[in-house]
Amino acid sequence: MSVESARAFCMRLMADDEFRAGLGKAASPEAIAEIMKKENYEFSQHDLLKIVSELTGKKMTAEELEKEVVGFYRDEVAADNPAAVENVTSWFRSL
Repeated sequence: MSVESARAFCMRLMADDEFRAGLGKAASPEAIAEIMKKENYEFSQHDLLKIVSELTGKKMTAEELEKEVVGFYRDEVAADNPAAVENVTSWFRSL
């Protein structure tokens, strides 16, 4: 189930501006975790790595995945909120 959850999360993150904006406004890693729990997303870094590798067609390491996730978050979600990048980094590392 967690791989499917990671896939659903990735699809929604790419398609849902309101969802991305909500993540960008999260005040802490715990707030991100609460959003994820509320939206019924439950997956591990490994699950996310598998899905992102599928979507990009590139086998990635966990370090590369973190760089991609944090970079996407910085560029697409929290461009006007630099502190939010720290939040997503901490959230991602807690998976």
